[in-house]
Amino acid sequence: MSQRLRLLLDENIGIKVYKELRRRGFNVQSIILERRGTEDVEIIEIARVRNKVIVTMDKDFGYLAISQNPPGLVLLRLRDPRISNRLRAILRALNLGEGLYGYITVVTEAVIGRRIISP
Repeated sequence: MSQRLRLLLDENIGIKVYKELRRRGFNVQSIILERRGTEDVEIIEIARVRNKVIVTMDKDFGYLAISQNPPGLVLLRLRDPRISNRLRAILRALNLGEGLYGYITVVTEAVIGRRIISP
């Protein structure tokens, strides 16, 4: 696990996933615990200021990332978004470590796709 990788979880990722990632030693912050109801553009600004990769299931972030340039984005596109599947998908993406920075990383049950975030 990279010591520099820092994550910002959107509200839709949930508290149980947050707690499990913390338990596993990841540097993770949760919008649902700290700033519930925060607008997407503000979440991107928080991520930028704190150099954190946003993790979300909200596809609108994919569009915003193109214009707002967050440090990185992990977008979960799961057919079955149960907590166990969210956690499994995030852990697969986290294998990329600091390689998550600078990319929109789309994670499905079967595939991880990546696109560079253009500055």
